[in-house]
Amino acid sequence: MNDLRPMITKFALDSKPQQVRASKPKVRSGCVTCKLRRVKCDEGRPACAACLKYQGHCGGYKETKTKPSKLPPKHRLLYPKPKQEKSRVLDVLLEPNYSTLVFSSQLEKDHFDYWLSFTNTAILFRSDLLTQIIPQLSWNDPAIKHAALAVGAAALGATTREQRLLGRGRFDSDALFHYTKSMNILYSTPMSLERTLTACLLFIIFECFRGNKAAGLNHINHGSRILDQCPPSQGADSSPLLEEVMTSFQYLSLQSWTHGGAHPKETKTRVPWCCRGRKTRYAVDEMPTKFETLEAARRWWNVVRHHVEHHAPLYTGFIVEGSTAPLPEKPPLEYTSPSSQARVRSFVRFTDAWHLAFQPLAVKAETEKEADFKSYYKAISLRIHYLYLWSVIRCAGWTDVEDTKRIMPAFMDIISMSRQLLEVHDAENRNGAEATEIFTIEDGPTWPLCTVFLMCTMPGVRHAIVKLFKDFPRRDGLWDTSAFLVIMEWVNTMASTGRITNDQRHVVDCNVVFGESSVTVEKQLWDPVVLDWESRSVCFSY
Repeated sequence: MNDLRPMITKFALDSKPQQVRASKPKVRSGCVTCKLRRVKCDEGRPACAACLKYQGHCGGYKETKTKPSKLPPKHRLLYPKPKQEKSRVLDVLLEPNYSTLVFSSQLEKDHFDYWLSFTNTAILFRSDLLTQIIPQLSWNDPAIKHAALAVGAAALGATTREQRLLGRGRFDSDALFHYTKSMNILYSTPMSLERTLTACLLFIIFECFRGNKAAGLNHINHGSRILDQCPPSQGADSSPLLEEVMTSFQYLSLQSWTHGGAHPKETKTRVPWCCRGRKTRYAVDEMPTKFETLEAARRWWNVVRHHVEHHAPLYTGFIVEGSTAPLPEKPPLEYTSPSSQARVRSFVRFTDAWHLAFQPLAVKAETEKEADFKSYYKAISLRIHYLYLWSVIRCAGWTDVEDTKRIMPAFMDIISMSRQLLEVHDAENRNGAEATEIFTIEDGPTWPLCTVFLMCTMPGVRHAIVKLFKDFPRRDGLWDTSAFLVIMEWVNTMASTGRITNDQRHVVDCNVVFGESSVTVEKQLWDPVVLDWESRSVCFSY
């Protein structure tokens, strides 16, 4: 009675219970890999999601005999039957369709495909970041994927300037949905520095495409501030993705400068990210004496131009309404003095060094232009921008009116080469008989032509530039020929009536403020009645 051993009750069974199969019939149509592994297949086609998730590939499905269609003969789909030898067995390994795992609909995939197509038509120089890296990152990064989809949807549904700027594209609501979703993911999910900046780069393209200068400029300024907080990278420690992103942002900072964007402050002990070198204080001092490719020449041209514009320094008098950047500094009173002009002209040594390294590539492109016309137009584009900056330095930052008259051949070369480039680009993108607005996300001849108009007061030169802007409407990022065109036509009118004289200097007596769909010009005009100068502010819609 005091036995404390556990009491175990045993039952005698007549027979061992048999395992019962689930009520659902056994599936024999799974993929080859799941059958070998003896696991349940989700039968996703053309590739099983379970295989892709756990081992990265799927063996596909064996061919099965299809049952006769139950559709009436007149509705039955007919497929051509390939000719095969009966004795030959074809083992086909189907390539997994990863897009079914990434995109929620065919329309989403169409938007992404158009983003890829749009990128290739919107750039002249090769960009691995835009054409290769971003598409790869989109497969597993939702923020980047939705940012790319936003650009693709906006571009696919809008072919005219009105549709793009007024948000009347066919897929505008889809574009805004993806744009908002990407930003929400970015704000709510921790992301690496490189991927955050990559998404920011896509936001810039999206806003530029829609003509929102203020939002695009603000994204550039924010990205620049993030990059300026990065510690200097050296050699093997540098991230290849970060290097690509920095290259793109340095180009965008050039457009930011032309619109009064922010630039990080430099001190004696610290150089901003966009100017610093790896081994020397400034990146421009590390420029090689010879460039291997036109892409390398363009990369170093951006370094040279950025250094000259910010250290000479040069001023534009252009700002954007709604920008979060502080107002750009005005030229000091002594900016037109001989000592200041000498300082600006001393920076020609950097453009000369770049041109010397670029010359062999330019000669090669000219020699082989029949066989490789794309490289020829790349070389033309680089030379246009070189002549623009060389002219500004030669004229001491738009202040030497007399020297401007001596470099007329340079202005004519810029106009001539710009016409070549614009005609080719227009022929590739023309839709029917009418000229359609072209959008690019890199340097075009818009800004160089605008600066020639500001520097040269010869009526023939100015009218030639106006004609180019009318014949070839385009937007190169933040630069918009329509906005510049209304300013130019007003200046021509004022000059013909004597209100603007040939000895006026744009950088000294003019401010230009870009609004959402308008531009305001503040300029000193000569009053022939009272024989005195008066300040005028004129607003134009475009």
